[in-house]
Amino acid sequence: MTVRISVYKLILFMFITPVYGDSHHPQEFLKSIRGTQNEGGQIYQHYCANCHAKTPLIPLGAPRIGEKSDWKLRIKQGINVLFKHTDEGLNAMPARGGCFECTDEQLILAIVEIVPKEGKKVLINELIANKKYK
Repeated sequence: MTVRISVYKLILFMFITPVYGDSHHPQEFLKSIRGTQNEGGQIYQHYCANCHAKTPLIPLGAPRIGEKSDWKLRIKQGINVLFKHTDEGLNAMPARGGCFECTDEQLILAIVEIVPKEGKKVLINELIANKKYK
């Protein structure tokens, strides 16, 4: 019985993988949103929402979008630490938040998008002071 299930999973994987590869074009998506007003929000929706939503599909303890209590201490660490954790991955979060095709600037936009309103101001001011935000 276990062998039959394993064979079934293997066959299913063999058929799904090429379909996913043919339909997953992150470079095209990222190029299409580059420079748009909601670029950070679209990256959040595409790459981050499963774990960082108010009610995440994958509840691993990641800070939730806009939740002050989840972000208070993290924002105090500053944008450089937040970016480092995003870039390298932290706990269950993969490196670059799973968006290996995202530029550093796009990841920063996604970080700014996900924090509460008060945190956005703090991080944007920090980025402006470091000449990393226009």
